[in-house]
Amino acid sequence: MERILLLTRSNLRKNRGTSIGMLFLMLISSCLICLAFLLLLDAYPTASKEAVRLNGGDGILYITGDTNGFTDAVLEDLIGEDTDEYYVYNELSYSTVSVPFGNGNVSILLSVSDSSAFRRDMNTAEVVIEDEAVTGPYIYLPYQFNTSGGYNTGDTYEYVANGTKHVFKIKGFTNLVYGGNNNSSRFEFIVDDASFASLRDADAATSEGITVVYDLKEGVKPGSFAIKNTNAMLAANPNAVVRISDIQQTVLSRTFMTLIFAVSFFVLNTIVVAVVAMMTANSISNYIKENMKTIGALKAIGYTGKDIKASLITWFVLLALLASVTGVAVAYLSMPVFASVVIGQMGHPYQVGFNMLATVIPVLFIVAFALVVTLLSTSGISRIHPIVALREGMESHNFKKNYFALNKTAMKPDICLAMKACMNNMKQNVITFFVCGFMVFACVVSLLMYENFSRHPKMDLMTIEICAGTVCVDPGSAGEVRDYLENRAGIENVREILSGSFNYNDEESLYAYIVEDTSALKNQKVCYSGRLPQHDNEVVVSGKFASDYGYKIGDEIKLDYGDESYNYLITGFIQTTNNQGREALMTLDASDHLIDRELLPDYFWFDLADEAEEYDVNQEYTDTVFEDCKDRFGDKILTTLNFYEIMKGNLTTFQSISTMMLFIMFSISAVVIGLVLYLFVKSFIYHKRKDYGIYKALGYTSGSLMRQTALSFMPSIVLSVAVFSVVWYYMANPYMSLFMGLFGLMKCDFDVPVTGVVIIAIGFILVAFICALWQTRRIRKIEAYNMLVSE
Repeated sequence: MERILLLTRSNLRKNRGTSIGMLFLMLISSCLICLAFLLLLDAYPTASKEAVRLNGGDGILYITGDTNGFTDAVLEDLIGEDTDEYYVYNELSYSTVSVPFGNGNVSILLSVSDSSAFRRDMNTAEVVIEDEAVTGPYIYLPYQFNTSGGYNTGDTYEYVANGTKHVFKIKGFTNLVYGGNNNSSRFEFIVDDASFASLRDADAATSEGITVVYDLKEGVKPGSFAIKNTNAMLAANPNAVVRISDIQQTVLSRTFMTLIFAVSFFVLNTIVVAVVAMMTANSISNYIKENMKTIGALKAIGYTGKDIKASLITWFVLLALLASVTGVAVAYLSMPVFASVVIGQMGHPYQVGFNMLATVIPVLFIVAFALVVTLLSTSGISRIHPIVALREGMESHNFKKNYFALNKTAMKPDICLAMKACMNNMKQNVITFFVCGFMVFACVVSLLMYENFSRHPKMDLMTIEICAGTVCVDPGSAGEVRDYLENRAGIENVREILSGSFNYNDEESLYAYIVEDTSALKNQKVCYSGRLPQHDNEVVVSGKFASDYGYKIGDEIKLDYGDESYNYLITGFIQTTNNQGREALMTLDASDHLIDRELLPDYFWFDLADEAEEYDVNQEYTDTVFEDCKDRFGDKILTTLNFYEIMKGNLTTFQSISTMMLFIMFSISAVVIGLVLYLFVKSFIYHKRKDYGIYKALGYTSGSLMRQTALSFMPSIVLSVAVFSVVWYYMANPYMSLFMGLFGLMKCDFDVPVTGVVIIAIGFILVAFICALWQTRRIRKIEAYNMLVSE
């Protein structure tokens, strides 16, 4: 064992550069693994833990609209049989309100409660941040308004509900199971008791709501419970509006950002691990070539092949152990940066904690991986004969063809010598080719996310329809409001679109969009397969839902609403990132088989005739339209939604994560390429040191030799970047389809900017050349005389 340790120490001392390069590659891999597991095992469960701690039960049920008849006794009869416990409380509930959030507004269902929210037995509201100095009228906003929305205590907060503007001072921020996240489509505001009493006096007739938080009995399925009780409550009061959300849907809506980060790190780590494997094998191969005489001498004095292999294994395992431990430490230090984005989307307080699995797995994996790769790479040492080794491995001439003979080429000598070196360095060039290809993949995917979620949001994949604004009108005034919108200059394509939930087979609820004329939809791409419905017996459903239940285009599907049911013909599949892939779309005539539209408010969507490139200009004009409508029709206008404000608000969190992922991918790619070239150039210069001595004796300068060496690595890099830029340009969307299928997108059509890919390609080539040129500086230290007379 002592002899093996002596050899290991000698290897570490003589190969400091290689050791440092491999150390950093393994460190990056370990850091990525630890970050992925910290996100998955520590951050991801936070929403579930908070749901248990704040007693969120198994789900929440909202009754709005007409709540008459839902007494305590009636609720007990309806839900008591299926629940172990439930808790009922009253609040004000406003349907589809546009509230300021982040960079714009979000369209959301809004609940408003008083201070009793802090004393509820279930779904208790907890204060996270509070300023006692703020006095009424004040408001507590969900914690996400602080972490992602950009608000602080003491700020003024304004919103409009039921046509009335409300102004409050922010007293604090709350931690909520339900109503605390924009992705769950509901916010809960808590105001002082005096303000709540005033709001109730003004809005109780139209916005009084009943909320029930429940815990299901064992064996009761959330989906069946939701459909059963929705139908029963609508039968008890057809004018009521019933919405049910189970805890699994709520938790998923708050944790998908964590999953995106974790999966991205796992994918990136797979690339880095492949690079580590290739570079470990190459480093050992180079070690054998560089130390062939030493290996022969060691065998001649009694060392066995096993001893030499054991010293190499010990060398790389020690590097792996040090790198993995350091990588874990770096992951814990950098985790707060990623946690800030996760908290911003999740809306729950979270502190990075120690996780045993996330700490141990990276260390065990990197060490075991290094051990396996080293064992495989050193298998040929035992077959090296001492005599052959002392001759530096040469048994005969290799008779390789001289592809770039200096006396037969028209190329300049520097270029010709660079190409000769490239051909003689084929193994390293092949590795460089694939490493660059992997890195280009990571950068192209991150560019796709940045382009479609931050720079030019791909709204046709994020929402069912695109418009400038929406006006909600009471049923009796729909005709005159529509005439006004259609005849107003600057507005076009006025269409009516309603929404509601239909049930499927007592198992699922489909959020349905009910469209007057599907040919008038601006977002025709929402139907990615088949066609949009045209007749009163047709419907399109989400591709994810159809895949889960085995439906194909042309099949019939029965949908239910209360006591009504109807069989529809499926004409196509739609997709958005909303509602967990549980959506449907039909015409107004088709909806008449299930619902009575006479009592429902009308929603008119419209486009701008001359849409400007600047969203702020469009937003300002749309607001002007809304103000004119309110001035003309007064209380007949129930709600207005500015799509440009909503888009900016909803994309607040997406923009931060896409920008961060772009920076991370580019940075890691540059570091990995730099480390790979560092190891290759170092080894290449060592092997060519005698040649460099001869070149310098012939009159070549250090500068020209440095350029030749750097250029010798460029053909493989340029070829790799050119080939894989094209490959990943076409493969990025199929890859994203595998990933985004979890969120309802079955066929991705994201834009991959050609200019961005070209910039990445040029950037890769420039960075690689600069790194290679920088590493060739050691050529300056080579002296012709020393290389010709001595090793």
